[in-house]
Amino acid sequence: MRRVAIGAPVVVGVALVVVLGIAVHGALTPLLAVAALVVLIAGGNLLYGKNSHGAAAEARTRPAQEAQNRAIDEARRKAAEEAAEG
Repeated sequence: MRRVAIGAPVVVGVALVVVLGIAVHGALTPLLAVAALVVLIAGGNLLYGKNSHGAAAEARTRPAQEAQNRAIDEARRKAAEEAAEG
């Protein structure tokens, strides 16, 4: 993966230089800009997709968060029971 992370920016940079060289013609500029965006977004998703460190940290639940969620659920249950009784 490290080779991809190092080599991909070089390939993308060279591709962008070629695309810009072709885009000087003018007629294909919008199409080439969209193609460049698609390539950059796809490359970013490959490098930092769902297996990224940020996604794993965000999906993790913490004990304090779980305790707070349990307390809220319990309070709602008690309130519903009291409303049903009274």
